[in-house]
Amino acid sequence: MNNSGDILYLIKNVAVPISMKIDLKYHISKKLKLPLNSINNIKVIRRSLDARKKNNLKFNYTILTELPAKYLKNPDVLEYISPKPYIQVQRKLSSKNPFIIGAGPAGLFAALALVEKGFKPHIFERGDKIEDRINKVSDFWQKSILDEESNVQFGEGGAGTFSDGKLTSRKIDYYTNQVTKYLIQFGADQNISYEALPHLGTDKLRKIILNIRKHLESKDCKFVWNHKLENMEIENNKISTVTINGEIHNPEIVILAIGNAARDTFEMLSQKTEMESKPFAVGFRIEHSQDFINEAFYGEKTDFTITGPATYRLTTQDGKRGIYSFCMCPGGFVIPASSEKGGLVLNGMSFQKRNNEFANAAIVVTVNEVDYGQGIIAGIEFQRKIEKKSFKLDNPYFAPVQKALDFINNKTNDSIPKTSYLPEIISSDLNSSFPPAITKTLKTGLNSFEKRIPGFIEKGILLAPETRTSSPVRILRNKETFESTTISNLFPIGEGSGYAGGIMSSAADGFKVGSIFEFKP
Repeated sequence: MNNSGDILYLIKNVAVPISMKIDLKYHISKKLKLPLNSINNIKVIRRSLDARKKNNLKFNYTILTELPAKYLKNPDVLEYISPKPYIQVQRKLSSKNPFIIGAGPAGLFAALALVEKGFKPHIFERGDKIEDRINKVSDFWQKSILDEESNVQFGEGGAGTFSDGKLTSRKIDYYTNQVTKYLIQFGADQNISYEALPHLGTDKLRKIILNIRKHLESKDCKFVWNHKLENMEIENNKISTVTINGEIHNPEIVILAIGNAARDTFEMLSQKTEMESKPFAVGFRIEHSQDFINEAFYGEKTDFTITGPATYRLTTQDGKRGIYSFCMCPGGFVIPASSEKGGLVLNGMSFQKRNNEFANAAIVVTVNEVDYGQGIIAGIEFQRKIEKKSFKLDNPYFAPVQKALDFINNKTNDSIPKTSYLPEIISSDLNSSFPPAITKTLKTGLNSFEKRIPGFIEKGILLAPETRTSSPVRILRNKETFESTTISNLFPIGEGSGYAGGIMSSAADGFKVGSIFEFKP
């Protein structure tokens, strides 16, 4: 790529008003006061939307390009260093068939890393493959028929399959880049490689997952559906056998890629290996019309055909508690995401086009041992209690709903506007859905957000509860070798094990751990 004497640089903060033609060479030339012919081989590394001034939005680019070395005079210009792999091979295996428990992002990307090394992993998933899973989820949404083993939480692709499909990650490195490359290889649009807030949408993600499975099967990976890990026998700090659907196996290693809803598995594991409870967050979904969100955050004069529907991220503090928006779904739907009968939990979902009339986000409060008590599974029981309280036997999986203003004022109102939720909604007083301290903090958060976005409360509809923001437990592992601190051939990975928070970080964690193995017969 380099011309003689030129060096690769990252150029940050290249601002382009959305109303202007995107001529990046021109804007780089203007920013750096360089002649156009000295700028070569432009590549967009990142693009974000600067919406600090409503109706005057700008795209903010980070560009990789070649520049003559003598022009390095700007603090926004940095010499480019390509991300390198930093995980070394640490474990040699004599079997080509490591076991992976779970076919979510962590499990699938661990498998992708393993097949690069010539392995042929066996992947066990308690739920269905994607085609059958979609049918069961549809039955749940339309008819309130819940399959506790194959649902929004369990099945091929994991919980993220029925979500907005966001690909945000706090850390961008070699491994997240590998995940992005694979996603594009299997059907994602190229723009996920540079958009600051990339997303796939549930419809696109399903197709990608199917393509990943076909690729893995072509490499002789074995998928086993509707098979749940039931037990592990430990001898001399090693797994000697695992029981899966009543069948006993003797794997050399087990990569544990369960989701954060695998409560029965957590309970079994708590008797086998070292674990700890960890903080998470609970609250509700707030839904507005997308038109209101568009105008409130981007301005009514913005061309939304250029920007796409507006999104937001809100945070505030109430003493030691954080309150924040989570999993914001522009143009999306609020969905039931239960995995246990007699309990209700909600999530947000959107399709790739994000063209529904509503926008929703979780508004959640951080909780810890002060709220749920001590014990490895205390957080799980705390979640479960809220979910059961929100479930109505006479109206199964109907979402308790309240106008945000009525929630603030402790009022109930049978007149509830239309929402995106299926199967049905039921007017409720959400003040009784959570412990008083959490209810108080949620109100503090809403009032804070109202000051920033007038109408946020008055025009908002609350649907409850949101409890599965992250795993309530962590399965302790060695930071260097990734193995369990107490079981040398168990490798906990991903969100369910407490090491990630979403599709991208879970996939990257899985790919890292899959990279540490090498076959040596």
